[in-house]
Amino acid sequence: MRIIQPIKLYLPNILTLINLALGTLATMEAWYGRYTLAASYVLVCIVLDFFDGYTAKMLKAFSNMGKQLDVLADLVSFSIAPGAIVSGLLKTGAINYQWPYFLLPLTYTLPLLIPVVSAIRLARFNVEQHQETHFRGMPVPTNASSYVALALINANPRFEITSVILMHPFFIIALIIINSFLMLAPLRMFSFKLKKYGLASNIWRYLFAATGIGLVIWLRGFGLFFVFIFYILASIGMSLRLRHLDERKTDF
Repeated sequence: MRIIQPIKLYLPNILTLINLALGTLATMEAWYGRYTLAASYVLVCIVLDFFDGYTAKMLKAFSNMGKQLDVLADLVSFSIAPGAIVSGLLKTGAINYQWPYFLLPLTYTLPLLIPVVSAIRLARFNVEQHQETHFRGMPVPTNASSYVALALINANPRFEITSVILMHPFFIIALIIINSFLMLAPLRMFSFKLKKYGLASNIWRYLFAATGIGLVIWLRGFGLFFVFIFYILASIGMSLRLRHLDERKTDF
């Protein structure tokens, strides 16, 4: 006899599927040149990616199917969609800076690194079981947030000099290469997966989230890019500190 599960147990998978649908819409909008709208969809996907895991934990609705759906949604929303956004931004930059014709293929070949490297990162995350307290390599939503920030900056260049630097094609290309390296590097990076929700054990996570939200509301794309840079620098510092502690333990 088949047991009918309560509908609430399907809620995490429903959120994941909404994430997937919005990531697909973001890709479509990016190809039509509506980069701000595409970036907004990806931002919503980042929020949904947190809440599908949160609801799965609260409802104890974990499943192998949900795990696979989560990876597929991440691949679309945080790799294919950002790749489409970056390709469009590079094309715009190439036109503005009057790139020679033979360099134009870079505007759609280099962004391919984003879904390819993200797929490797997601596959590795899916088979490893030791990433609860920290991530190994930069998470794909973090990678996606940097390109979302650029799309928002492109739509609202509040600081002219900074905007010129961040939107320069060479800067975007460098960002793609550096981010690809960070996703595959054996660096330990901060994880925002909460085992407990008490203030004392998560004070820095809550402060980071509150500060990040405030900066995004205040500065929009610039605020999001600042949060991205701070996360990377803080994670590198944590990784070096943990490596030093591990070396000290082996000395005894």
